[in-house]
Amino acid sequence: MAGLKNIDHAMYEAADIDGANALSKFLHITIPALRPITMFLVITTTIQAFKLIVQPMVMTGGGPDYSTMTILQYIYEYGFRHRNVGYVSAITLVFTFFLVVVSILIKKVLKEE
Repeated sequence: MAGLKNIDHAMYEAADIDGANALSKFLHITIPALRPITMFLVITTTIQAFKLIVQPMVMTGGGPDYSTMTILQYIYEYGFRHRNVGYVSAITLVFTFFLVVVSILIKKVLKEE
C-alpha cells in the first residue's frame, strides 16, 4: 500500500487527459512505479526461502536419504552435531556468496535504475 500511495496522482491525471484506459495506466504507470518495491520483495523473499530450516527439520529431520535437507539444516548438522566447524565455515561463505550473486541477478533481471 505504501508503494501505491507513493505514486504521483498527477501521472494518472495526465493519462486520463491523454485518453488512456485503466489497463494502459496500470501497465505504463503503476507497474513501473512499483518496480523498486517489487525488487526488494523478490530479493527478501528469495533470501527467506533459502533460510528455511525449522519446518523440514521438525517434519522429516532431513527426510529419507537426506532428500529434504536444506542447506541451513546441513550447516547445522555438521556444525553443531559433528563439530566440523572449519567445513561449515567454508560452506557458509559459499552460501553467502551464492545469495549475493542471486540478489545481483535479480537486480539485473528487474533492471533497477
